[in-house]
Formats: sequence, C-alpha cells, structure tokens
Amino acid sequence: MPDTDLPLAHPEITPPPRAYTFELGLALAGAVSGGAYAAGVLDFVYEALEHWYEAKRNKLPVPSHDVLLRDISGASAGSINGVMSAVALPYAFPHVHIADVDVPDNPFYDVWVKRIDIRGFLGTDDLKDKNVPIASLLDTRSLDDIAAHVLRFEGPPLARPYVANPLKLVFTVTNLRGVPYAVPFAGATADAVHSMVAHEDYLRFAVDTGQGPYDRAWQYPDDLYVPHPKQLPDRAWTSLMNAALASSAFPGGLRYREVERRWSDYMQRTVVVPDEHGRSRVVPIEPRRDAWDRHGPTYRFVGVDGGAMDNEPFELARTELAGTLGRNPRRGDEVNRIVLMVDPFPEPDDLGPEFAASINIVEALTALFASWKQQARFKPREIALALDDAVYSRFLIAPTRPALDGTTRWLGGRAIAAGALGGFSGFFAEAYRRHDFLLGRRNAQRFLAEHFLVPANNPIVAGWAADPALAHFLRDRDGVRHAPVIPLVGHCDPGQREDLLPDWPKGAFDPASLMPAVKKRLDALYSVATATWKDKILTWLAWHTYARRKLLDFASRKLLEALQKHDLW
Repeated sequence: MPDTDLPLAHPEITPPPRAYTFELGLALAGAVSGGAYAAGVLDFVYEALEHWYEAKRNKLPVPSHDVLLRDISGASAGSINGVMSAVALPYAFPHVHIADVDVPDNPFYDVWVKRIDIRGFLGTDDLKDKNVPIASLLDTRSLDDIAAHVLRFEGPPLARPYVANPLKLVFTVTNLRGVPYAVPFAGATADAVHSMVAHEDYLRFAVDTGQGPYDRAWQYPDDLYVPHPKQLPDRAWTSLMNAALASSAFPGGLRYREVERRWSDYMQRTVVVPDEHGRSRVVPIEPRRDAWDRHGPTYRFVGVDGGAMDNEPFELARTELAGTLGRNPRRGDEVNRIVLMVDPFPEPDDLGPEFAASINIVEALTALFASWKQQARFKPREIALALDDAVYSRFLIAPTRPALDGTTRWLGGRAIAAGALGGFSGFFAEAYRRHDFLLGRRNAQRFLAEHFLVPANNPIVAGWAADPALAHFLRDRDGVRHAPVIPLVGHCDPGQREDLLPDWPKGAFDPASLMPAVKKRLDALYSVATATWKDKILTWLAWHTYARRKLLDFASRKLLEALQKHDLW
C-alpha cells in the first residue's frame, strides 16, 4: 500500500466518477436466514459482470460503458455477504444454476446453502464448562468454524476491473457499551453539560482487492486497511470477519462479539446541519474528552445485531459514494452513481396493538420493544425519495415469485422459504435455502434485464445506445427508451439461458426430526442455568417431568403452525 499521508477526514464531496462509468454501491439489508436469497442475487450479479467484461475483452458487439463497484454496506446477514464478497472477488469461482446438484467451490452457495444449518447451532460443547456464563441460546461455534472456512477461500486469480481498489465495506453494529457525548449549556456552573450515549454504530474497512493500483484517496482515517493478498492469520482480515459476526449477532439467539477499534475513529464522526443561511455544512462531533483520556488509543465494546438500529444501511452506501455533503445525481439523464439495495424482507412488521383492553403487560412490553426497533429504522427522507419515479440513483431487489395457486404473486418474505418464524425458517432445511438462493438468482436476472435501466440519453450510455447494432439491448419503459446499467450477455442473457423458477420446497422439513437435538440443547442449557441452585432435586424433577415437555410441545406446535401458515407443511 502507498505510504503517502492519509486525508484528514471523510471528504465532503468525493471526486467525480471516471468518464462513461456508473459507480455502484451495494446496500445489503439484514436478513437472518434470508441471507441465502441475497447471496443468490450477488452470485448472479457477479456472473453477469464477468460475462459482460469478458465479451468486451473479446471485442464482441456489447455495450461499451463501465461499472465500478465501489462500496458495500451491510447489516446482520448483509454484513456476512459483504465480507464474503471481499474474500471471493479477487478470485474466479463457478456460479450456480438450477441443474447443479452441488457447487462446493462457490463460496456463497457453500456457506449459505450447505453450511449454515440449525443442527450446527444445537450442539452442546459450548456449555461443558458450567463456570462460563451462557452467552446465547444457540451454539455459535459452528459460525466460528464457517468464518474461518470463508477466510481461507482462494481460487485462480481473476481480473475484475469492475471492482474498485480499495473496495469499501461499512457494517452496522449495535454498540452495547456506547459512546459518550456531552452538549454544553449555559447554566449555574461553567461545566454544565447534557450527556448522551450513542449506541448505533458502524465499522469501516478499506479492502485491497488487488484489482489495479490501490487508490489511497479512497481510504479515510476511520477505515481499517485490509491487505491483499491475505496471509492468514491476519489481524485486519480477522477484524473484518469479527465485525460481520458482531453485526449478525441476533440478540439472545447468537453469541455477542467483543469489538476492539481505535478510539480515534470516533473523532472522525460528523453531522450535516444547516447554517444561518440555510446552506448545509459538516460539523464534527467528538466524544467526551475525558472518555478519550480514560480509554487511550483503543476502545472495546460488546457488539450485537446491527439490524436492531440500522437494518437497511442505504445511507452509509450513498455517503461512501458521494461524500458527506455530496449528492448523487437523481435524474435519469444525469445519474452516474447508484445504490442498489438487496432486501429479502422489505415489508414492515405487523402493526402493534390498537386497544388497551386487548393486551396484557407482557404483550405491552413486547410491543414497546418492537416500537423501539421500528422507530430506529424509520427514515422519512428515504421514503420520500423512493416514492419519486424520477429518481434513478437508488434501486431495490426484493423477493418475488408466483404463488402456488398461480393467480397471485408472493412478495418479500412471503416469497422465500426463509420468511417463516421471523426469518429464521431458512436455517431448518437445506432445501429451503437452496430455493431461496436460486430464487435470488432468478430475481436478479429479471431485475437487471427489466428494471436496472437508465434513459438512453444518459451521457454514459448515449454513444453505444445510438448504434443500431446494439438496439436489442434497449428497452421501452413508459414510452421512453432505456439502456441497461449491467447488460446481460452470454449465458446470463435470458434469451440464451433463463434462470428457472425453483420448486417451492413444501414438505421438505419435518419438525419432529429436530426435536431430539432441541431436547438435548435444552437439557444442557438447564444444567448450566441451575448449576448453583441449592435444591437441585426439586428443580430436576420439575424440569424433567413438566417444564421440558411443555417447552418441547410449545416449540413443536409453534414451528408447525409457522410452516403451515407459510405453505411449507
């Protein structure tokens, strides 16, 4: 990496894109087991880029503009797919098609379809030492093994000029320790302040992809540099993976993670506020100075699910492209930077209670927790821009498939097998995850062909769009000629090979088959939880004669109801 001085802070306005180039940011929303769907989307997008650029190298008659993937933001499962992209993109790997029975060398399919399974989460070895507190309801050692496996992935080197160097990664995380801030006020004492603590956090990385010269101008002071080629063990790569695991640590279910970072990273945080003339300006916001003095150069905190605070990290991806004060042109004839969000669950949760008499205290507290989560994710500005048809700087891929009756369409979480049980059902069967991965590929093919378009008079595409020999790449939408941002050529062209709709995996999983492993896990949790209880005989009798049976019956019944409601049973 070059040894020139780093810039002082994240730029207010980033340099313009190269000529005839769309810069692309990916925002990968939290998805729990729906990460398999997002992985399928990414697998097709990367394959489409490979075929297009191979055709350009071979001088075939295809669109001549360029795309540059500059950043990936992620929450929860989106962070896992982000780090997998950083690991895999320097190398060649095969892509998955519906006729393929198994593709172990495809890292996305291997991890999301073959390896992440509930049976790996129901082990008990993590509970052998009864002096160690219970960290999670599920055994997450399998995640550690999968993470180590991902980091070891390598293949034949592959030139991907559509991947920036560095590739910027930004992962959301909920910081349970918090970062303290102080707002001074006029008061009776000179040091009168109002103290606040921030828990919505993110971690940023600049990954050397080996794709051409490393552009130091795109590395900022709060980025952790991640080298290429990786030589494990490597602290930067380990920190990158740990950040993704922290972002995906679903509270209670998956083990929380300890995160260590530079305290000076927080000195780079800024907010955009209007000045007295109504113009926007960037204002630094630094943590309390006494906190800096107390912590020194490093800062540790316990990190959990980034989706609890920011499940759709669109703004992080947008800011990385444009800068804190920059804006991505929105009009179709001007757009040159685009954020593409992949969200397996774009629909909102059910609304809360309407009548006070209809709930009890437990339901009220549950609704309050859901309200905190939903309010943290509510972003009016993003809603306003999403409703504007003239905005071409933001796009969304979400699940869609025909319903089983053939007369309607399923959308969002209803369209994927992972949509039951709040997004957890995908962990129960490989057939569920395979369906979602293949549906992600099919949806991505349709999206790139029919929706990921800009008006043909956009200067980036206008030159080749006027060539009659390339007219078959154009589409009419609302009476206006449009050109694809990522053209589909070769096997990715639906005219040559369309990714078929996978069969709905109804009946692929029997809940009864899981109960012995659940029983074993519950017994282990009970044993640790009661290790210090004095009257163990009574608690043992109560557990083995009543409580365990009730819990198993309840779990089995709820699982079966959820699968039936989702047309999986």
